[in-house]
Amino acid sequence: MRRIHPIALEFQNFIEDTIDYRIGVIGQVDAGKSALVNELSGTAAHISTQTDATRTIIRHEYGRRGWLLDFPGVGTAEYSPKQYKKLLRKTNIKHVLYVFSSKIREADEEIIRFLAKKKISVTFVYNKADTLTDVSGQKDSSTLKHDKDTELHVTFKRDLDQPLRYIFVSIKDDYGLGALRAALNPIFDDKDSTFNKRAGSAKYLEKFLNKKLNRLGTKLLSPGFKDVILKKAYRSIEEMTESHYSVTGQDEAAAGMEIPRAADYINRAKESDKDGKTSKEYIGRLASVFSTVFKLRKLNVVSFVFSTLGEIGIRNIFPVLKGTFDYAGEMNDFAREVLKSHRGEIIRKQES
Repeated sequence: MRRIHPIALEFQNFIEDTIDYRIGVIGQVDAGKSALVNELSGTAAHISTQTDATRTIIRHEYGRRGWLLDFPGVGTAEYSPKQYKKLLRKTNIKHVLYVFSSKIREADEEIIRFLAKKKISVTFVYNKADTLTDVSGQKDSSTLKHDKDTELHVTFKRDLDQPLRYIFVSIKDDYGLGALRAALNPIFDDKDSTFNKRAGSAKYLEKFLNKKLNRLGTKLLSPGFKDVILKKAYRSIEEMTESHYSVTGQDEAAAGMEIPRAADYINRAKESDKDGKTSKEYIGRLASVFSTVFKLRKLNVVSFVFSTLGEIGIRNIFPVLKGTFDYAGEMNDFAREVLKSHRGEIIRKQES
């Protein structure tokens, strides 16, 4: 399989970070949440005999990009409903599986009503369905499940505008897991569809490149950049910029253009700077070029120039900085063309 170009891989990660691929798995203590998550994610199940075994949120991969977040149990000494609400706010989760294995408790009601208030989507799961029995022997399995659904409906019908039914599962009997996956998969498929749209979007491509360019601007105005200017180490500017964008001269064919060279832009700036200007005029021009290329505040470059004046003087620094800023803008354009030629690899990998 062809390796994805580094800049396309970085763009892929950028797009993924704009989409919430997480589903929280919360619910009753001893409801078998961790074992259920392990089964769904394909990792080896570890069923603890201790209560409240999950004291931290543990992430498990699900499918191509999904994550199942195994939360602590609701209503323990450590996680009262009040503390649990803080945990949910902190993680900012948008969809949860709420797992039961017994009757609805007061702590469950409080948390589920909180989820409803915060418009967090809820899928109800009743785990350990194999333990649903009627000691009197008068009710069969289907009747017991109907009773549980009725309890759920009556308790939350005023809070949640959605079908109030459980997905009944049993890891012991391998029961209901297919139905649960059938409920989960469309959620992640929808997220993957959003990913494909954004990966092919000019808007998100420019967001990504603007972020890259702004980070480059910060690097160029770092204290260590003074030494680069003093030593006229223009190749080091190129190495830093090429590394920043993960491109090289080998990408010229993909970009349809030659890779820019910093020295060309710096020398061009030197040739064009024949008129004598005041220091204030030089700084003003540099600030204007910087803010135009990097879309950052002019204050950054003004502060940088003033901090270097005692070493090399504004006349000497002007063409180097102007040429460097112009070069950075051209490298951003070069990276754009490279990325456009390779971003199809992301979607093809998604569909494979």
